[in-house]
Parts: sequence; C-alpha cells; structure tokens
Amino acid sequence: MQQGTAEAAQFKQGMRSLAGAVSIITSIHAGNRYGMTATAVCSATADPPTVLACVNRITATHRAIADARLFCVNVLRHEDRDLSGLFSGAQKLDERFRAEHWTTLATGAPVLLNALVSFDCRVVNSLDHGTHTIFLGAVERLQIGRKGKPLLYSDGQYAKLASLAHGEPLPEGLDYWGE
Repeated sequence: MQQGTAEAAQFKQGMRSLAGAVSIITSIHAGNRYGMTATAVCSATADPPTVLACVNRITATHRAIADARLFCVNVLRHEDRDLSGLFSGAQKLDERFRAEHWTTLATGAPVLLNALVSFDCRVVNSLDHGTHTIFLGAVERLQIGRKGKPLLYSDGQYAKLASLAHGEPLPEGLDYWGE
C-alpha cells in the first residue's frame, strides 16, 4: 500500500456512510436502450448546466454512453425501489424498460416519466479513473416529473428522506449553489 492511499475494503466500508440519491442512468445506441442504477451522480456546474455521472467501464451502459456520447439521469422517488432493483440486477436490458413508462427528450436517451427529475445530457468531457469513467454531461433538456421524496441509499440499504426543513429560507443572497 502506498503512503496516503486507503485500502479498497476500508474505503468501501467508509463510503457506506455516504448517503446518495438513487438514479437510473440511461442511454441509447444503435437502436438499443441501456440503463443502470447509480448513486455516483451530482451537479457539476450551474453555468453551463452540467451533471457528472461515474459509470463502471464493465457495464453495457458504459459502452453505450461512450459510443453515443449521450445519457439521461433519472432521479428516483422513494416509491421506485423495485425499479432501482430491476436496473441493478441481471435482468436483460430490454426487459428492464418494460416495467415503467418511458419517453425521450432532446438526445433520444430513455426518460422515466415518473422520475422526480430527468436530466437529458450530451457528453462534453470524460475521464477514465480506476474502474470507472467520469462523464460530464451538458444538460440539453430536463423534465420535472412527479412530486415525492427521493429514494436514498446508505449503509447497504434503501432509505427515504424523513423530512425537509420547509419554511426556513436560505440566508440573504444565497441560492442552492451557495452564491
């Protein structure tokens, strides 16, 4: 082990403490739809609107994103637990899309109609690191979907947000991005 480098098992154990919103990342390539469950998704910049998605290079979805240069991040509601499991399992790719209603926006990537929000993106940059590729996607369109609470994943299990502190505005001059 190199100095300053954590062991993989210890790192994985530590990451279990980091709660993440559950999303389904989708793409389309050569007429085939691809999708996988992910928690390694976040905003990268608001100007221009860009999201970041980390995708394991051994997945079929990775190959589709890398070849087509497009993807959609569909943020799941707490009620979408079964769908999350379906897209993380051994189910054939095309069968995964039969469980819900899907549409498309600008890129043609599958967009989940019942998602909290869907970010339809074109890849503007990517970086291979370890087992994954970090894709930066310029948001071409987004669809605000059904209201609800996000599906979260922490410590090896699904969770939902118990409450939000509504009614407590951010300090004067600040918005979501801390500006």
